[in-house]
Amino acid sequence: MEMPDITLKPVAPNDMPAFKQRLQTAFTLAAREAFPDFPEVIPPERDLNESLEALGAEALQVVCGGERVGGAITSGEGANKLLDFIFVDPEHQDKHLGYATMCAIEARYPEAEHWELVTPYHEKRNIHFYVNRCGYHITAYYNERHPDPNYPADEGGDYPGEDGGLFKFEKVVRRQGE
Repeated sequence: MEMPDITLKPVAPNDMPAFKQRLQTAFTLAAREAFPDFPEVIPPERDLNESLEALGAEALQVVCGGERVGGAITSGEGANKLLDFIFVDPEHQDKHLGYATMCAIEARYPEAEHWELVTPYHEKRNIHFYVNRCGYHITAYYNERHPDPNYPADEGGDYPGEDGGLFKFEKVVRRQGE
C-alpha cells in the first residue's frame, strides 16, 4: 500500500482549543474501548498544558489531502526528543496515517537521534504499532512498584483501577552513513 502524503503544520493559537478537544476525543474513545464505563476525558487539560509548556514544545496538525486528520505534541531539543502525544482522529483511523505521521515527525526533526514516548499498558494496538511498525523498544514499565521518575507517585493513573501502568518506549535513529 502506498504511504499517505502527510504534512505537519504548527497549530495556530486560535486553533489550540479545537486541537486539544480533538486529541482528548481520540484518547478518551480509546480508553472507553478498554474501560467501557470510563467516566473522564483524557488526557486532562493540565497534562496537555504541561506538554505545551515544555522545553522545545511544538503542537502539530497532521494534514492529509488538505484535511486535518490528527495531531501531535513533541518536545525536547537537539538530539533528544519526546513524543508527548500523537493521535489520529477516530474517523480517519485504519488508513495507515499513524505510520506516515511518525515518518513525517522524524523527518521534521533531522537532528533528533533519540526519541521517547509512553503509552498505557493496556493499549495493545499502540504497543504493537510502536514496537513492530516504528522500531521502538520498551525500556521501562512504570507502575506502583516502579513509578515514573518524572511524575509524583501520588498522581496514579488516569484509568479506573490503574496503578499508573505505562510502558516507556525509546528509539535511536540511525542516520545514513553512520
